[in-house]
Amino acid sequence: MLLQYLPFGIGRYKAHIPQVRGQIRAMVGALVKGELGTVARHIAQVAARLFATQGYDATSVRMIVEAAGVTKPTLYYHFGSKEGLAQALLTVPMSGLIAKLKAIVAAHGDPIEALEQFFEAQFSFCREDPDRARFVFALLFGPQGAGLAGELAPLNQEILAIFEEVVRRLSEAGTIEPDRVEACVRACRGMIVISAMDYLYQGAEIESERARQLVRDLLSGFGTLATQGRGSAS
Repeated sequence: MLLQYLPFGIGRYKAHIPQVRGQIRAMVGALVKGELGTVARHIAQVAARLFATQGYDATSVRMIVEAAGVTKPTLYYHFGSKEGLAQALLTVPMSGLIAKLKAIVAAHGDPIEALEQFFEAQFSFCREDPDRARFVFALLFGPQGAGLAGELAPLNQEILAIFEEVVRRLSEAGTIEPDRVEACVRACRGMIVISAMDYLYQGAEIESERARQLVRDLLSGFGTLATQGRGSAS
């Protein structure tokens, strides 16, 4: 059951003031360039932990600044609003992940190694900032229609499209049957999600070799040589 992993309280997001949207765009641009200082990064890390554990709606600006040991004007200076802070935790890291995944595809390397790298890139995303990853997962699997989840949906769809391209190359290389591409994508997604959730919510390890082992299991199966072919004869 996926529900056991999910924090609740993710609500609707609406940046309806043009000035706030402008602040958010400027802040995101600065984050992409790595120009924000230690104070802003600290605020973002504290907010990620609170959003992941308390839920987005239940986390007030006051809670964030008190936990971070800063003032409200400091938060507003760096992020414009709570909504801008939330976008910083979503748009920038997810865009960075997408860039890594696109680079894997662009490299045109061995398709099996590319799939392993695809797995590892997403596991690395979780290891880099577990609270941020929990926030992302809560939005992906939380209540449908939440505004922040809507912001995340296009990025998630882009990741899925890249995923399908990686698996399609396995088919072109003769590793899997052409008509099994969609099924392989679903199996891979399941392995990644459950492994990541076990790490984020159950304390399981997600070591760097996990990606290679999962891909090997996926492509080779779990049976021993002695059991292969059993059940084929009546």
